[in-house]
Amino acid sequence: MTSWSSAGRETAAQVFADAQRPALRALSTDHSVVPVLPPELAALAATGFAPGPLLAAQREAARAGVAPFDALCGIAGLGEDELVLLLARGIGVDALGPDDFEGPGIDADACAMALRTGAVRLRDRRGRPRLFIAARGPHVGRLALVTRKRRGRRSDFVLAGPRAFADLVVARAGSALAARACEGPSLLFPKLTVAGGLPEIGAFWRWTTIVAVIAGAVSSFLFEAAGSAALALSSLMFAALNSFRLWVACTPETDLPPPARGQDRDLPIYTVLVALAKEAAVVPDLLDALERLDYPAAKLDIKLLVEADDRNTLGALDRRPPRPGIEVLKLPPGGPKTKPRALNAGLLAARGQYLAVFDAEDHPDPSQLRFALDAFRRGPGTLACVQARLAIDNLADGWLARQFAIEYAALFDVVLPALASLGLPIALGGTSNHFRTAALRSVGGWDAGNVTEDADLGLRLARLGWTTRTIASTTWEEAPTRVWPWLKQRTRWMKGFMVTTIVHGRGVRGLAAKLDPLALGAALMLVGGVALTALAYPVVMLAILWRAVDGSLLAPATSLADATFAGFCVASLIVGYSTGLACGWMGVERRGPATLSAGLFTLPFYWLLVGAAAWRALYQIARGQTSHWEKTTHGVSTRRAAPPQT
Repeated sequence: MTSWSSAGRETAAQVFADAQRPALRALSTDHSVVPVLPPELAALAATGFAPGPLLAAQREAARAGVAPFDALCGIAGLGEDELVLLLARGIGVDALGPDDFEGPGIDADACAMALRTGAVRLRDRRGRPRLFIAARGPHVGRLALVTRKRRGRRSDFVLAGPRAFADLVVARAGSALAARACEGPSLLFPKLTVAGGLPEIGAFWRWTTIVAVIAGAVSSFLFEAAGSAALALSSLMFAALNSFRLWVACTPETDLPPPARGQDRDLPIYTVLVALAKEAAVVPDLLDALERLDYPAAKLDIKLLVEADDRNTLGALDRRPPRPGIEVLKLPPGGPKTKPRALNAGLLAARGQYLAVFDAEDHPDPSQLRFALDAFRRGPGTLACVQARLAIDNLADGWLARQFAIEYAALFDVVLPALASLGLPIALGGTSNHFRTAALRSVGGWDAGNVTEDADLGLRLARLGWTTRTIASTTWEEAPTRVWPWLKQRTRWMKGFMVTTIVHGRGVRGLAAKLDPLALGAALMLVGGVALTALAYPVVMLAILWRAVDGSLLAPATSLADATFAGFCVASLIVGYSTGLACGWMGVERRGPATLSAGLFTLPFYWLLVGAAAWRALYQIARGQTSHWEKTTHGVSTRRAAPPQT
């Protein structure tokens, strides 16, 4: 909850207003300047506010096509609360106070409408209805005009800063907001969520299944027939996935060129959501990155989504306050505390025609929002999502970070652009996704119970008729620097891939009805295929090592069938390594630096770690920890390189 001190805010506002009076008197003696200010700015001038910022705000409002008070918030040197207090005094209405937080609650729909429109009618503790208005957009000017004519009824209106208004609405909504954020797509497509689409299996059958899987893996070492069958199935699976990867790697890039810079007044409102959980260490860097975005500040609807009990992150935001206009939504307790739940709360409140998602440690290219907007404007009406590229900037942190960088280069600089060029489904990255807000709402947002909500959303968009494209704009991320944090993060990813495969695989007929055979195969290989090959890879490697030890690996074939089978398995293994290395090589060539190339030859060992994470994910599913979220700690690297300027 926001800390309030009415007396302190009054004093600060009065001191600031008194400091402006000499400048106002100087302006009144200069007859060459005759300002004709909008009503809200005129009301501020009446309090003694300096004319310079008011005139600058008026010019900026005309240039960018925004409300005058929004433009002023971007240039004034006063805090949001103090500025709103001065405006309330000039208009002649009440300013939001601590007592206003107490009163009857509201439901989730009223909460969403209030956060989007910036206005809500609430009853106070005495049952008196009052209209609360956020000091942003055209509401402020209209309020200034209305109060001129209704001086006797000014107490009907209460003015609040955007952040304070969000605090008020979220506090009044409480558990209703938490419950709605957990529902997500279950309201529209219950069978496409973990809660509604994952079969309910008791602990006995979960453990029976995993014991059977482990027994099958062990038997492949002990019995030659079982080993041959497992090797055959694995080779077929590797062959299918590797052929797909090879085809994708040979597909040329067709990304759009960087857009020409247009007029700021033609830009729509753009929502940016950032979910923060125990992220105090990266708050200053995050705010710096968000405030560098090359987009009119008054047209940015930035929402930082923080659990109300996350005192460390909220404390960091108090120590390094966001600029005016950036809201901190303090999410009430309830449901699984996952990133998708937080994003659903942000989606309810989103005001933008378009919406972007960033992670706490991200450093996006400043021009990325303009790049994505240009892609939407050039693309078809079915284009729902644009995925930017992700890259790693802490390469100096050792082998693991460099392997992560190679993996990202192969995925985001080679595979995903090729899939987009071919019009195939994309398993989204968890950040730097840009959406048409209406399209995102039409598919229900994110599944709060899925720990890889990005991959699930990519498939759900595809099966509901939407398309996804990529853009050559980069967001720089921090890779885990130690094995245990990396393993926990990758376990979460693999667990989500497995769960997503089960949820969408149960309705595979519906998926096939929406996608052509090629797109269906691509969707299954992108998610389920990755999880299955990750599980199989360490088993195959151990089986090969076992046979090398007992001498059967190099024993002569006893028949043509045995020789053919052995040749197929060896060829599948060679092609698998070759396609993996080829994608990594192409990614390094496109992304750089060239010194990463040396790490390509150790990728097979990195894949063993991926396999370990996949088995750990399967173990968590067996324990019923399907939606358990293992948080990745950010801000641990001191070797992040400055992103190249674009």
